[in-house]
Amino acid sequence: MLRLSKLTDYATVILNFLALEPTRVASATTVAEHVHLTVPTVSKVLKILLEAGLVASFRGAEGGYRL
Repeated sequence: MLRLSKLTDYATVILNFLALEPTRVASATTVAEHVHLTVPTVSKVLKILLEAGLVASFRGAEGGYRL
């Protein structure tokens, strides 16, 4: 049986949400609301995904993350 850490599980859920609309830029707050996780947890996972090159980030009022 394959065991995943909680952060790996959360990353999979977040990537799945972002994959629903790959061109859409979603804020950490929006992602958190849709995947039912806290904003700090989503922010932490998004930072890891950004460093791994799996998501892109955009700054500013209309900023956020996308695949």
